[in-house]
Amino acid sequence: MSPSCIMLHRSCKRQSIIQKCVTRTNWNEGVRSRPHHHHGREQQRALRQHSSSLSSAHHPSHQRLQSQSRLISPPTNNFPSFSISGRRCLVSQPNSASQTSTQQQQPTLFGLPSLLHPSDFGQLANAAIRECDTVRRTLALSLSASNSDNCSSNNSDGVQKAKETLHLLDDISNIVCTVIDAAELCRSVHASPQWRRGATDAFGILSEYIGSLNADERLYLSLRRFVFMDHDGNNSNSGDEDDSTTNMILSQLPPEYQRMAHAMRREFERDGIHLTYTKREEARELNNVIVGLESLFSNNITEKTKFYEIEGQEMVAEVDKVVPRHVLGQLVRNYTSDDGNNKDGSLTLSSDNLLTNTLLAHSPSAALRKEVYMQSHTSIPENLNVLDSLIRHRHLHSSLLGYKSYAHRVLSDRMVGTPEKVQEFLQRMEERSSHVFRRDMEVMLNAKQHVEGRGGGIEPWDVPFYTTLIKAQRQHQRWKEDHGSSSIDSNDDESSQFAGYFTVENSIEGMKVLVQDLFGIAMKEVAIPIEERWDVDTTTNVEQVSVEGGNGGLRKFEFHHEEDGPLGTMYFDLHPRDGKFVHAAHFTIRCGRIRNDNDGIDNTNNDHQLPIVALVCNLSPSSSASQTLLSHSEVETLYHEFGHGLHSLLSRTSFQHLSGTRAAMDFVETPSHLFETFSRDPGFVSRVLAVHYITGLPMSERRAGHLALSHTDFRGVEVQTQIVHSKFDQALFGENPCSTSLGGCTSTEMFERLHKEAGVPYAKGTHWHSRFGHLVTYGAGYYGYLYAQTFAADIWLSTLAPSMASSSEAGAVRVGGTKIWKDMLIHGGAKDPKDMIHAVLGRDPSVDPFFKGMS
Repeated sequence: MSPSCIMLHRSCKRQSIIQKCVTRTNWNEGVRSRPHHHHGREQQRALRQHSSSLSSAHHPSHQRLQSQSRLISPPTNNFPSFSISGRRCLVSQPNSASQTSTQQQQPTLFGLPSLLHPSDFGQLANAAIRECDTVRRTLALSLSASNSDNCSSNNSDGVQKAKETLHLLDDISNIVCTVIDAAELCRSVHASPQWRRGATDAFGILSEYIGSLNADERLYLSLRRFVFMDHDGNNSNSGDEDDSTTNMILSQLPPEYQRMAHAMRREFERDGIHLTYTKREEARELNNVIVGLESLFSNNITEKTKFYEIEGQEMVAEVDKVVPRHVLGQLVRNYTSDDGNNKDGSLTLSSDNLLTNTLLAHSPSAALRKEVYMQSHTSIPENLNVLDSLIRHRHLHSSLLGYKSYAHRVLSDRMVGTPEKVQEFLQRMEERSSHVFRRDMEVMLNAKQHVEGRGGGIEPWDVPFYTTLIKAQRQHQRWKEDHGSSSIDSNDDESSQFAGYFTVENSIEGMKVLVQDLFGIAMKEVAIPIEERWDVDTTTNVEQVSVEGGNGGLRKFEFHHEEDGPLGTMYFDLHPRDGKFVHAAHFTIRCGRIRNDNDGIDNTNNDHQLPIVALVCNLSPSSSASQTLLSHSEVETLYHEFGHGLHSLLSRTSFQHLSGTRAAMDFVETPSHLFETFSRDPGFVSRVLAVHYITGLPMSERRAGHLALSHTDFRGVEVQTQIVHSKFDQALFGENPCSTSLGGCTSTEMFERLHKEAGVPYAKGTHWHSRFGHLVTYGAGYYGYLYAQTFAADIWLSTLAPSMASSSEAGAVRVGGTKIWKDMLIHGGAKDPKDMIHAVLGRDPSVDPFFKGMS
């Protein structure tokens, strides 16, 4: 999902002036998302490899269920926010041309000045604080002078002063985020424990400093005095965008400046800086409690593992059919066996997500699936009380700040605007998808009756198994119709039919083709000096460090446009290693921004700041020196994150605060879902993306079409479940929150009620939502996943799909790509997303294309 400071913004929850720092846009595919416990790389690899052979032993498998987790939630780190949403680059940093020259002379980590050793992170953090304080003093002196100066300046001077104030506030954010975003990436991915510790220390220093920025009333009053012309500091209504016409200075600013001014003021006031001192202190104390509860909820998900016993030889044998003992022993830490068998006929399992999902998807034993489901969905009962308290404190905090509810506060800067609009959207989606959902449920029920030979409805532990089974059978049938019954093994499953066609190199070549065809952009790989690498431990003797490079190591690409010149840099860190972040995410290392000559400030050193981003994944480990094979699910993940990266690279804004993914949270998933669609488009897949690594032959377009069809299988179940979770999220944080301490029902009661109303299977006594990490990172915003998917589907079908259908439509592809770039991506968060989408489509968006894809 999206913007910054997450992850996952992804941070993504803009609380205040610097909230958007640490831009990590992680992706979790809605209904398929589940919090993942950390487990070793070898265990993941072993279970993945074993899962690929399950179909021949039992039934066809669906590879997606075994693929890596894709989380798009914002970072669980809750550092204070400072409404300047950060982008980077120290104010004194040289321009892009001299940056390149400097980096060539003395390579450094991320290209940041003097970042050569782990201890340098702390020095950079302290230098950033000193530089920020200089800018703060400049604003404070201007504010003091204006208070004592009774002479009114002319209109031209007022407009210039407003621009300068906005840029100085953006500079503060940029200075801090240059370091804290780099620290967030470093502590998440660096191979060296020393570098990770140094980055963590710097992150802590700047997180504390951001708290002082959030509380600096002089910054807020400078904004009100010089931009909103609020001389007495009491005009509390001038933050509304509709009031621009009543302010002669504000109304004369360019639209992007007006948007920046309103966004910053809203972010300041959403955290209560406009309140009296007593209320500000109360809000601060409530926020401290909230931060603690959010951390506790998230830590429980990550750190708590439930161990339980499977009793009886028959049940143990069912586990053995799916997961070999040597793999199980790696996944269950305190599992011990005696020659592979427990003497008492029992077996210890855990609530580990990888193990749980594998057993639920592949075990034909309904009894085993039920036991695994019930145990894993009651694994963190302590989070129920944590959640209740979090709901209560978020509601109290939001009420103190003047909002009807936490949902009203969160949605005030989203495209949708209000909780009522969210409910309208979800209701419309449910009405349109209900018939597909009922059809999917009927298919599952028929399959269950056929396999188990008895009545009864679909239970929640049946859904993973029968969707996996039926998907594979459908794909098998499609394959059989193409090739005849004699040309396909009855044991072949979906993953084996597409095996060998998707590799890292093919995927990257496809990206190069895409950006060239769509935008006229060249994507060129460049060498990475050892000092710039984070995939190796550079604290050892660098001459002895082995750098894998190629398929297995860190890679760096520079983007250059035919007319616009250099656009920025994108790193690819694609494979797992010890100490690395375990999901998939887009990290912004530095945001772009452009200062024009008429900005009225010194542009000598800060006129053009090129963005730097990193795509971090945990794809299949490198399988050979020349090729790394991927599942199609992993290709989807990679292209999704690539969409986030392009959103950052192709943005051209005057403020880093509004750059790239620093846009409304229910919009930023639109580009990522749009580019993910390329990985399923039959024409693109067959012509460019899927080439067999042994034969060199491309996948046929008909087979690529089957791959696209498999994506629509059981979409009705996925969408309905996502709607239920979105409604649940809204119910928790609405005007009548689900907190017993506030007189409402319990969260579990609401979860059960919504499932039953929608007809989605639910097991009484379970509480999956105690593991629903999005309630922390995307509370009141979970609907945004579906919301953005509808925009992406509409843009794809109306702007790109017709021209992608034929290799002879190159000109039309460029026209569509240019429209997407120049009418949407280029603006980042500097323009209303509704206006951007309307400009691309030439009309208001429709949900029809989304449902056309479902059918």
